[in-house]
Amino acid sequence: MSLQLLSNDPKGLVLVLAETLAGAALPLSAGPFKVDVQDPQNTVTVTAGSDDQTTPTKFVPNGSGAVGTVTVTVTDLKFNLVGTASFDVVAPAPPPQVPDTLNVSFAPAP
Repeated sequence: MSLQLLSNDPKGLVLVLAETLAGAALPLSAGPFKVDVQDPQNTVTVTAGSDDQTTPTKFVPNGSGAVGTVTVTVTDLKFNLVGTASFDVVAPAPPPQVPDTLNVSFAPAP
């Protein structure tokens, strides 16, 4: 199951990068990183981060209510490493329906 972002989420998501060499975690390089966003349903507003991603790229639903999959491809231009991840923008669940009720109770006789 992919990560889901509600289409009414005011905070959104930020891009997080990690690099490995032969399976061992490395400190993130200084980049520069190229971030390519594929959002065919136009679901999010993208705020570009810094080239070294110390200020991360941010993705926030654009308020249109559109839903779909966003795919992000990041290239480390210094080491020519490429990684891809995606997330789904989904509609929030409708509020639960409140059933009609008849309340029955008792009161003291006058």
